[in-house]
Amino acid sequence: MPKSIVEMASGIVAAQASYAPMAAEEIFIGVKRIVEVLQELHVLESSAIASSNSAGGTKLNPLDSIQRNCVICLECRKEFKLLSNRHLSQHSLTSREYKLKYGLPLRQALSAKVLTQTRRRIAKEKGLGAKLVAHRRQQQK
Repeated sequence: MPKSIVEMASGIVAAQASYAPMAAEEIFIGVKRIVEVLQELHVLESSAIASSNSAGGTKLNPLDSIQRNCVICLECRKEFKLLSNRHLSQHSLTSREYKLKYGLPLRQALSAKVLTQTRRRIAKEKGLGAKLVAHRRQQQK
């Protein structure tokens, strides 16, 4: 799992402090400056990736974006366990529009395969399919 920017900054400052003595205020200022630099680098890296993808960079097959432990948003290339409507709304898309845009089957779950399998197993254990059928029959009467 990748480290957060704060964890990386504190690691850098800790390495520096082990090499040369630093006052508490110097450590605080050092962490703050390194966090700022790392955030700027992250923004530059993200914009470079986005521009390479939009400029005909390596294209990801939409079905390959749904992987075992994550699903990759084809709009921003971020990885998630579940591609939620909340995230898609940041791209001004609904899940239906997203699926149509990238040619995904409308019944395709926008979640990691492990998560989908776990949900399926739990639904079967609880008998949710049979309960749904019974409820629909009752509604038709």
